[in-house]
Amino acid sequence: MSEIYGVGVVQAIDVPGGRVTIAYEPIEGVNWPAGAMPFQVAKAALHEGVVSGEKVRFRLETQQIADPKPFTPGQSQQRLTRSDRPVAANGRSE
Repeated sequence: MSEIYGVGVVQAIDVPGGRVTIAYEPIEGVNWPAGAMPFQVAKAALHEGVVSGEKVRFRLETQQIADPKPFTPGQSQQRLTRSDRPVAANGRSE
């Protein structure tokens, strides 16, 4: 993934939780409209020097999915249990 940057205003700093809430401008690299959300910080030291109300530029480092499964219209959006997963030719759940 190429480097993606955002710009926004720090709204809150949660040092124990390792999060910074930012009201951000639209982020084209991930097709996000303007919004606000808490972001997990990569390192605890990143809290240092950042204050609430400050405008910052930040880099998004991870954006990933996990456990993708085929989906067909009409299928429940709930997570499949192991017994609901397709069985491969070798008899094991995929």
